[in-house]
Amino acid sequence: MGIVEAQEKWNFQIMLGENDFGPINTFMHAKFDHSNTLHQLHSAPDADKRIFGPFKTPLLRLFKKFAKKGILLTINDIEVTHNTDGSDSLKGSIFMPMLGKGLFKGVRVNDSISGSFFSKAYHVPVHLDGFKTTDNARFDYSNLPEKISDTTQKYLFNTVYLNTRKWNKFMCRIEKLAKHAEDDLDLFFGFNLLIGKLPFSHFNLMFGDPSGETPDEEDALEQKTTGNVFYEKLTEHTALLEVKSFGGGALEMDSVFSIVQNQQFENLIIDLRDNGGGGLTSANVLGGYLIEEEVSIGYFVTNKWYGQMGEDNLEFEILPVTKEVSTEGLRAELMHSRGCELVVHPGEKQYSGNIYILTNRNTASTCEPLVYGLKSNKIATIIGEHTAGAMLSAANIHVMNNFYLFMAIADYYTPDKTRIDQVGVSPDIEVPAEEALDYVIKLISQAE
Repeated sequence: MGIVEAQEKWNFQIMLGENDFGPINTFMHAKFDHSNTLHQLHSAPDADKRIFGPFKTPLLRLFKKFAKKGILLTINDIEVTHNTDGSDSLKGSIFMPMLGKGLFKGVRVNDSISGSFFSKAYHVPVHLDGFKTTDNARFDYSNLPEKISDTTQKYLFNTVYLNTRKWNKFMCRIEKLAKHAEDDLDLFFGFNLLIGKLPFSHFNLMFGDPSGETPDEEDALEQKTTGNVFYEKLTEHTALLEVKSFGGGALEMDSVFSIVQNQQFENLIIDLRDNGGGGLTSANVLGGYLIEEEVSIGYFVTNKWYGQMGEDNLEFEILPVTKEVSTEGLRAELMHSRGCELVVHPGEKQYSGNIYILTNRNTASTCEPLVYGLKSNKIATIIGEHTAGAMLSAANIHVMNNFYLFMAIADYYTPDKTRIDQVGVSPDIEVPAEEALDYVIKLISQAE
């Protein structure tokens, strides 16, 4: 059945989870079949041109490095069922690069549409609510670059990075993006693609404040988490602990590690490959199982330290040891102080066997101080690839409207005063990441 050209413009808001991320505002264009039945909704084409400019875009499209035709969100092959109450039930195939593919189900009532689909990539429901608007409707982002610049100047861990050519070039591109962006989708994808060449990590454009819970609320939430840590018995003497994320809580880590502890394995392999980090709580619990005496994890220093003590002052020993054990508690402390030292204390039970840590180029953030501490204290053997070099302490800072910056508010130094950000941690034994597990298993079998 033939499709006629777009006849309507709709203003949609997208929410991930139960107010976890959003709203993201986007315009979508409607297409109809020859019976005037809604057949497709899609965001504005040529987002790649608005983000990268007209000269780089043809190359990106040639190598298929961006969404087809620069369209960031589509609902295709919409099936419409007319209901007796005058509403229409909608069913279609939805695609968005960040969220993946899914089955969209919704309802249209006059000039409004509400619907949802489940994102397998993020394991959350995604809700879309929209209304028909005028063809000349647009969003105004003219003030956003200045707000981003001011917010970064106020909260970034070290403002020396804002006097660099890389930062100035980045802000020039953001100003162009804000001028040409069609909607929040353009800004989100554009911003987070353009940050790649900044001289520091942990800098992303966000919508809403998913880190807005109080420490008590966060702790209660973390107690319920699952799907972050997995156990596998490899042999009678060797266990594998796969930690996909440190986004979970103490209860999950305790419950999984207790299996390892109870069976008294001689060898423990902890797989941190592709673990992008997460919170303090889960990592702190794991660390407590692996050490017999307290271990300094390192120092967090904020822009207040650099402003008061100078750029080259590394006398971090004067900083207090934090008493915070939750991610949000530590962030709150860092927002109002020069910094602190983080110490991990032994848990009630310790694992006493041989420990092997698997790493790759995506082992990042929270993982890296743990890897560094276990390596430098000769508690574990690190096998695999260099870690990501993305270790700073970050928080969500409100910029304007629904925009937030996930921004590094504190620098990180190891106990011997080495920076990991943009550097990473080298393994004891370097092998390709995909071969690391087999290498350790062979290493253990030769030692038996």
